[in-house]
Amino acid sequence: MQFDFGFRIDTGNKIGSGHFFRCLSIAKELIKKEFKVIFLVNNKQEIESHLDTVNIPFYVLKDHDEINKVDECRNYVKNISKLIIDLQFDNSIYSKLIKDDCKTIVIDDLGNKKIYSDLLFNGSIVNEFQNYSINRNVTKYFSGSKYIILRSEFEITREHVFLNEKIQKILLIFGGSDDEDITRKILPYFFDKKYDVTVIVGPSYLHLDELKKIIPNEQNFKIIHNEKNISHRFSEQDLVISSSGITAYELACLGIPSILIPVDEYQIKTSSEMEKMGFGINYGRWDNNFSKLDKLISFISDYSVREKMYLSGRKLVDGKGLTRVLEKIYEL
Repeated sequence: MQFDFGFRIDTGNKIGSGHFFRCLSIAKELIKKEFKVIFLVNNKQEIESHLDTVNIPFYVLKDHDEINKVDECRNYVKNISKLIIDLQFDNSIYSKLIKDDCKTIVIDDLGNKKIYSDLLFNGSIVNEFQNYSINRNVTKYFSGSKYIILRSEFEITREHVFLNEKIQKILLIFGGSDDEDITRKILPYFFDKKYDVTVIVGPSYLHLDELKKIIPNEQNFKIIHNEKNISHRFSEQDLVISSSGITAYELACLGIPSILIPVDEYQIKTSSEMEKMGFGINYGRWDNNFSKLDKLISFISDYSVREKMYLSGRKLVDGKGLTRVLEKIYEL
C-alpha cells in the first residue's frame, strides 16, 4: 500500500509523549484532507497505548540497533512520498540516509547537529537549541515559538481561559512517562492542604498502582490516566505544576500560571528562558523541598503575578504553530 506521509517517531520511557502527540496532531489534519498516513515506530505496546482509539496504521521496526532501523526504514519508505522525522536524538542520521529516498521533514527541539531534510522545524524559545549545520539551498528552516506544534484544541480552548481571584484548583503533570516519578514525590505536600488537586499521568507511566495507594480517599484528589482532552483540563486550573517539555508551551498558550520543574538539562534551559520571558516560575530540578514549594505557591497566589504570567504566556505562544507548519508541508 502507498502512503502520502510516514512518521518516524518513538514513545515511551526516557522519550516521553510530546513527539508522538505533535505528530498525531499533524497526522489528523492530513487525514482530514484525505492523505494516507502511517507511523513507523520501535515499540508495538507503546504505540497502541498512545493511539488508543485513534485508527492510524503503524509499522513496528524490528531491529534494536538504530542504524539497522534506518536501513529497515529506508526499505519501507519506498511506499511513502514524504517522511516526517521527529526523534529525540536521531534526526540527523535519519535525514542524512533517507534524503535521497523521499521528501523529508524534520521536527527537532535541541539543535546543534547536521540536518539534511527538505524542511526543518524547531519551535524552541532557547536560542542555543536553534543552531544547525544545513545547506540552505536544500533545507528550508523555520524556527521560534510561532512554529511550536500543539494540538489543534489549544487554539480553540485559549479563547475560553480566564483567571480566578484565588488559587483553588491545582494540577500536577510530569510528562507521558514521568521517569523520575516526581508525581509521587511531590503529592504528599498537598495532603494537609485544602486545594482541589488533579494528577494527570501519561500512557507510559509505570507507577499508577503505587500512586493510587497513596492518594487520600477524599473528593479533592483526582487521578486521570491518559487524559484525552488535555487543553480543557488545563483550562479548569488555577495553577499547574509541570515538567518543562512541550507541556510548558501548552500551558503558555493558554496562559495558565505554572511552576515548572525541569526533568533534564534541556528542560532546565527551557524553563529558565520561559521565566525570563515572563511565563512560569522555574523551580529547578525537584529536590523534595516542600518549604521551597510552599513559598513559590504563596508567591504565585498573588493575582497580579498570575495576571502577568497569563498575558506573557499567551503572547509567547499563540497556538497557531500547527497551522503554520502544515502550510509549509503542503507547499513541499
